[in-house]
Amino acid sequence: MSLATDIINALSLLFHGEWHEFIFRLRVHTLNIDLKNTYLDELNLPEERCHYYANSGGPHLDKVLRDLKINPLDAIVDFGSGKGGALITFSRYPFSKISGVELSPELVAIAEENFKKLNIGTITMTISDAADFTNLDEYNYFYFFSPFPAAVMSAVIRNVCSSLTNSPRKATIIYFNPEYHDAVVTDSPFVKTNEFNHHELRYYIYSNRTS
Repeated sequence: MSLATDIINALSLLFHGEWHEFIFRLRVHTLNIDLKNTYLDELNLPEERCHYYANSGGPHLDKVLRDLKINPLDAIVDFGSGKGGALITFSRYPFSKISGVELSPELVAIAEENFKKLNIGTITMTISDAADFTNLDEYNYFYFFSPFPAAVMSAVIRNVCSSLTNSPRKATIIYFNPEYHDAVVTDSPFVKTNEFNHHELRYYIYSNRTS
């Protein structure tokens, strides 16, 4: 990204009153935080299990979280968390637990270094295929940024539904770029309850029917 583009983006944030995000991006630049896109051929990862990493944190996710009115009883897990961009945004909110699940050890190492530079000590990371991560009972928020193909998405949703059967509770899915919407709502207790749009960005919010 060019210096001119950086300056334009910074001025846009200030114009829209996004002071918190402007200060955060200044810290990202100053502390050399790595949130750059990373592709599968760079990581030697199988395309049938995951997609490339791109940062989905920032002001648009902030707006979604503000609307959801997060409280200290909430806990969130990000599937396919990569370098931790969304997790960094989550750390601004009073979640009792913030976790990331990521297949790539290299991306987890980068994420943990990012958290260290930003002095964020409240995030835990697990190196795992998302479909194999089944320790879900302590979470009531589940975040996805189109992190993997349909088969993996379906398996993760089945795991979430099994957790809700074992431990009934109100639950919310935040799905950015919801290309596999059907995998969330088919044979599951989840229904779409809200949608946020900004230009080409889309977030779908789902709640379980028993909530």
